[in-house]
Amino acid sequence: MIKQIRISLLSFIFMATFFLVPKASAHRPEKGVESGLTMIPSPTVSYAYYQEFDGASDMHAYAFEAQAGQFFHAGINIPQLSGLEDYGVTLALFGPGLPLVDEGIFTGSHAHTDQERADSHMHAGTIDIPAWLDLNEIGGIVVESQRSEDFFEPFTQTNYWGRQVLELNLPESGRYYLLVWNPEQEAGKYVLDTGREEVFGPADLLRFPVWWVNTRLYFEQGPALLGALSALFFGIAGIVIYRRRR
Repeated sequence: MIKQIRISLLSFIFMATFFLVPKASAHRPEKGVESGLTMIPSPTVSYAYYQEFDGASDMHAYAFEAQAGQFFHAGINIPQLSGLEDYGVTLALFGPGLPLVDEGIFTGSHAHTDQERADSHMHAGTIDIPAWLDLNEIGGIVVESQRSEDFFEPFTQTNYWGRQVLELNLPESGRYYLLVWNPEQEAGKYVLDTGREEVFGPADLLRFPVWWVNTRLYFEQGPALLGALSALFFGIAGIVIYRRRR
């Protein structure tokens, strides 16, 4: 009976910790596809996409369906890892009803000074723009990297450097696209968060260990994680052997 009470109490504490974290932190962790299109199930539900650039001319693309007037939030955070202190990516939203933009946003030809324009053209035309993106037909909003409030995620006890935020009421119904790229084509990591509504259920309690491990691996904590799991395993094994010998 006492054992059952302890188990119930631990379960209650775990569930309370899971569901009662601050609202600004409750993103559902996801792994976006490295090439192709990542579909965002809902523009209002809170998701966090953990991604990485290897330094090539990559561009990550996301898509979602939305209704006219629907509020949309997207933000960029950089994991607090050595070497990424000044890392940043460009975030762009394309879709119906948005203003047309210049193709220079991808080549760097929209730079403000002659020197900036000359430097940026060293990489001109090397970003792999999706074939379906016709800038003569579809408009967009581009938000370059900028510092914002840093972020602590309590589920996995991880820290992030805050970058740009994009928020607006979508002008028309239809499919919208989010594009993320690094203008300098430098290797690095970023987390794209979308939506504001927290949607968690009992089944997510079973997913949480997987989320936790995947996030730790993303933060390059594989050796430390392996050591912790090994210590836990041997600790449990020691307790079991000790009790059996008694």
